[in-house]
Amino acid sequence: MSKSRQKISIKARFFQVGAPLIIALILTFVFKSKVLIPLEVSNSYMEPGFPKGKTVYINKLTSAKSFLVGDVVLAKSPMDENSYILARILGKPGDEVSISAREAYRNGNLVSEEIFPKPKSWNLPVLPSGKTESDEKQKLIVPEKTFFLLCDNREIGIDSRELGPIPESLIIGKVW
Repeated sequence: MSKSRQKISIKARFFQVGAPLIIALILTFVFKSKVLIPLEVSNSYMEPGFPKGKTVYINKLTSAKSFLVGDVVLAKSPMDENSYILARILGKPGDEVSISAREAYRNGNLVSEEIFPKPKSWNLPVLPSGKTESDEKQKLIVPEKTFFLLCDNREIGIDSRELGPIPESLIIGKVW
């Protein structure tokens, strides 16, 4: 009788402890591979907030409707399917955006530095060709189903100033 009690006890323990543990591990694996993607920042486009080598996590379940100005997102480049852009949202569909003297404007208003950091000249490398000291951008109305993305390190970043507004279909997710 004690042997059958041991067998029931082992089976019961497996279903009480082992099965939930296995299910939790499977759900964690699925969540990490399909929902929350780790990404190592590979350039200096978002310095100083996101330095090269830092690991960030991209939430793929975030919908474009929930994006706010200042949110950092990961998007595929419209020019090269194998390149990605990590940048902040400056403009949503219908917004008027512009950049003047290193300051970002949305709908005619200066965007707050708490939401959208102003670049600091102390961290800027030599300007690449095609970039000016202030890198002005004339007023642009962001088309429907697109976003205007801007890197924090504006002097070297590749973003909507060169690529144009980014279609929401190319946005992979929001940095979490």
